[in-house]
Amino acid sequence: MTSSGDWTLHAVRLATLPVPGWECVFGKNDCAMREIAFWVWILRSGSQTGIIDAGLPDGGDLERLNCANQKLDPRSIFAVENTLEAALTHVGVAPRDIDFLLISQLITYSTGGLLRRNLPNAHVYCAWAGMRELLKRCPGHPPREFYLTAKTWAYMRELLVEDRITFADEPVEPAPGIVFDPTGGHHPGSAGVRIKTKNGLLGILETAFVQENIDREIPIGIAENAALCREVIRRYKKQCDFVVAGRDPLAGQLALQFVE
Repeated sequence: MTSSGDWTLHAVRLATLPVPGWECVFGKNDCAMREIAFWVWILRSGSQTGIIDAGLPDGGDLERLNCANQKLDPRSIFAVENTLEAALTHVGVAPRDIDFLLISQLITYSTGGLLRRNLPNAHVYCAWAGMRELLKRCPGHPPREFYLTAKTWAYMRELLVEDRITFADEPVEPAPGIVFDPTGGHHPGSAGVRIKTKNGLLGILETAFVQENIDREIPIGIAENAALCREVIRRYKKQCDFVVAGRDPLAGQLALQFVE
């Protein structure tokens, strides 16, 4: 049983992606392939339930994402392990019971499941800087088509009409013990999450791919702002009792070891 504001978490790996090593670690001339992972994090405290990220898109949207990855390396193809729906079923969470969704990045690999059937009641949080980047005439990487799918864009309009979306410019608290923190670094729209658990404060960073980024305080290789990426990593290490790189293939296990 958790006390008020203490959260448990369950991590389900949705997909992995092989990428050249230089994408993961700044300044490292590494062309060997490394695996990164994409997770849904399910958070619970008392009667409240939230999730971090909404999974990959499907169909043609996933194909286009794979084609974009393959322009960097032909071996970069997603290996999908679970859909968001399957992950929620696996841990016994009904879509109607999800109170909030925290989006670590507006790109489709984190927002593919942002649909009414998955999140009929959730309040959604994302970084306003990510939306601003999407709306610019010349956004950074990737191009606009990979920020939201047509279906998730349509649902975002419904969320706006229903007043169930927050575009955050600074840290906000969706629930006691949870902080959604627009960090920038990887992209302007990158966000971290700080979670109060019975064992201390856990940080999950989108702007760190592998645990080496955290341990050695080295930015990711494809950061739009490498200096900010490093600054965010150092800040989280000071603020939190443990910090997890959100794309590490072992991120779920590392987080659970700390929480349990």
